[in-house]
Amino acid sequence: MSINLRPLTQYDDNYLKVIDLYKKAFTTARHIPTWFLRFKLRNGKEGFNVLYSDHTWIGLIYTTEHEDIVLIHFLAISEAYRSGGYGSKVMDSMKITHAGKRVVLNIEILDERADNYQQRVKRKAFYKKNGFRSSGYIVQEPGEKLEMLIFGGSISKEEIEAMYQHLFGRLIGFLARPKIIEI
Repeated sequence: MSINLRPLTQYDDNYLKVIDLYKKAFTTARHIPTWFLRFKLRNGKEGFNVLYSDHTWIGLIYTTEHEDIVLIHFLAISEAYRSGGYGSKVMDSMKITHAGKRVVLNIEILDERADNYQQRVKRKAFYKKNGFRSSGYIVQEPGEKLEMLIFGGSISKEEIEAMYQHLFGRLIGFLARPKIIEI
């Protein structure tokens, strides 16, 4: 089973499935409105890729890069293919294609009061099994706190802030940047 990433455009055979998976897989607080997402993806968006195993659509991934840091914003495997080892294959592929770079992502913090607590525990165990560890930082975005995990090294608070400023630009980055909290 080989994992292939293809840039998502409105012409992809699985375009509507990808949009639907995105809406179902991510919490409301992290949701980009569907109309805006479709507008941004009309002609493709760098880093927003459809995941295929050989020729079978299995999910989506959205990444951005800043210096030697790759930030995984979203990763979702289609429900029909979950627990089939595809997520680990995607992580293996990321490690190969971004060799020598640090890969970071944010997950919901483990909060026993959360409705999806067991899902959060499984998600953290999945990433730990795939070589990720805590960065030592919580990223507080509007409406939620997320733990930043890292593969391939460590990251400083200053690097996280620079990464988000690069991602959002100076003005929006200044106004909407998340708060970085050391654990």
